Amino acid sequence: MLAAKNISRDRAKTFLLAITVSLVSNLASLYTLTCGLVNPLEAINIDSPQTLSSINTATSLYLARNPSSNLDGRISSTLVDNQGRLWIGTWQGLRQIDSRSGTAIASISLPNSTVTTLLEDNRGYFWVGTTAGLYQIEPSSGKIENIAIQLSSSRILSLAMDRAGFIWVGTDQGMTRISPYNSETYARLPDIPGTAANVMQIDNAGNIWVGTLNGLFKINPGTAKIIARIPYVSGQIVQALTIDPAGKIWAGTPRNVYEINPNNNKAIARINSVTGRDIVALASNKNGELWIGMRDGLVLANTYNGEITASVYNLPSSSVVNLLINNQQVLIGTEEGLGKINTKLKPSEIPHATAALIYKLSP
Repeated sequence: MLAAKNISRDRAKTFLLAITVSLVSNLASLYTLTCGLVNPLEAINIDSPQTLSSINTATSLYLARNPSSNLDGRISSTLVDNQGRLWIGTWQGLRQIDSRSGTAIASISLPNSTVTTLLEDNRGYFWVGTTAGLYQIEPSSGKIENIAIQLSSSRILSLAMDRAGFIWVGTDQGMTRISPYNSETYARLPDIPGTAANVMQIDNAGNIWVGTLNGLFKINPGTAKIIARIPYVSGQIVQALTIDPAGKIWAGTPRNVYEINPNNNKAIARINSVTGRDIVALASNKNGELWIGMRDGLVLANTYNGEITASVYNLPSSSVVNLLINNQQVLIGTEEGLGKINTKLKPSEIPHATAALIYKLSP
């Protein structure tokens, strides 16, 4: 009798195991069918046949602690790839946009649709950060090549690529350096000052500047060691970074804009006209000019005298999320769509400039 009971139990275990394997197999098949699909429409350049000689990307400037519903229309990240194609990361997924017609011409399905940041690597693959993971995408097919799993956290806030081609991943719980080929981890920094790596930029010397919940610091990417902290910015949330053509670092906080000399790491508050306003995005392609995106508008500032040259009106939303300069245009990601404005303003546009709408997500 005891032997019969044991045989019965063994058969039951075998039966349950078979069901489990079948379910896992079916789920895997479903995942393969639903993830990594791309609209087969041909990708086109955003303005002209001219392609870019450099990689341009603007990262999300929000911590994205509470992902919104599918009705959220924010443009969380903007990228122009090495073929001149315009891509936007949204809280409704990843899309390719034709800026001339204002339509989406391709979309890539992801396991998590809340995109926070985008990066293109040296081989033309996209790295897509979301609130629940990091994915390497082949953009033409939409295929997911790699899923990074050994990160400090799955909530991705920022991405950067160093001179050696390694991908640096900023999360809400530190940073990780991974291989662009197989996502293998080469360095992990879970205990950075300020915990969350909100934004990252690579300076002219190849060092990585990291804005956190508690200031700004600089990393040597070769050693993965912090080589400088910026005392003047200590204790402040740094949520925007850019580097101007002269190599100066510009950092945005909820209270001000700071200029940092990368040689001596000294900082000074430069744009007093925006003191007290919440700075979430910065961009510069000309010495003496700085585009400043805020939760209540966009301005062009003169960095020599700290004065506002022009205020930009007719934005998709007054709440700016990110800025990207490409082909003499500023691409403006906002809470309710993507706009643009020429970097060289006409005399008639000073001090009141008008942006044009590129794309707005449908509810």
